[in-house]
Amino acid sequence: MEAWLEKDMLEPDFPFRLFENSGGAVISPHWHEEIEIIYMIEGKVSVGIGNKIYNLSKGDILLIGSGDIHYFFPEKAASQRLVIQFGLSLFDTSSPGKAQAKSVKPIFKNAKKISSEWEEDVKIATENDIKEIVRENEEKNTGYQLALKARLYDIAVLLIRNVPKDDEDLDDGGRHRENLKKLQNVIDYVESNYSEKITLEKAANIAGFSTYHFTRFFKKNTGITFIQYLNNFRITKAEWFLLNEDDTITQIAYKTGFKSIKTFNKVFKEIKGCSPSQYRKKQNMRSS
Repeated sequence: MEAWLEKDMLEPDFPFRLFENSGGAVISPHWHEEIEIIYMIEGKVSVGIGNKIYNLSKGDILLIGSGDIHYFFPEKAASQRLVIQFGLSLFDTSSPGKAQAKSVKPIFKNAKKISSEWEEDVKIATENDIKEIVRENEEKNTGYQLALKARLYDIAVLLIRNVPKDDEDLDDGGRHRENLKKLQNVIDYVESNYSEKITLEKAANIAGFSTYHFTRFFKKNTGITFIQYLNNFRITKAEWFLLNEDDTITQIAYKTGFKSIKTFNKVFKEIKGCSPSQYRKKQNMRSS
């Protein structure tokens, strides 16, 4: 399971990454400093950013700003998405560049996140820039990194000139950083203690809230409840054990913090759509 804060994602010399990803897996709430652009190639996927859910279908574009807490829901049908991630230092090549990098961050963070809320011509122009980014990245001709940066600037210009701001994202930067720190403390605790008993009261105490205020705080900032996050985390760990260890289902249930096999089976099926034994059998058949 990745840490809540994804660190050292990209190469420092040229912080850019492009890859394709398929649906089907639960990706728990996480955040990173890098900006992320998602382009749906096929199928559908639901993505949460904070407490809002975005339902993407073929051709949709989604913006995830620096520091945005986001997560993906599993999809039963096959889907394929293109993911572009880049760091703000990509625009920081000189002293004036530092100011430019700072000005780029709110463009992606504050714009309306999903292309279905944009004018059609803006969406098409952004889609064309994304396709050019894919082509340049694949061909890697001389100067391709400059071309990639230029297309990202083009997208930023399109957004700042043509895409309305999302009022809900106009948050105080200091308060946002403080919230991320509190959430990070809770997630670090979960990662270190997931095999033990974890109570809502303990998590609230770590975040510095009463149980009532922590419940509201966590849901507001992640879009899911703390118990949902904890269950998702434990099931992700269980998936790894099912694929990489020879432990029995019961042993894995207790190793991942479930105190009864009945509860483990129930939660696993709710999240993965099958029982742990069916999951292990299915994955073993694929790898054989």
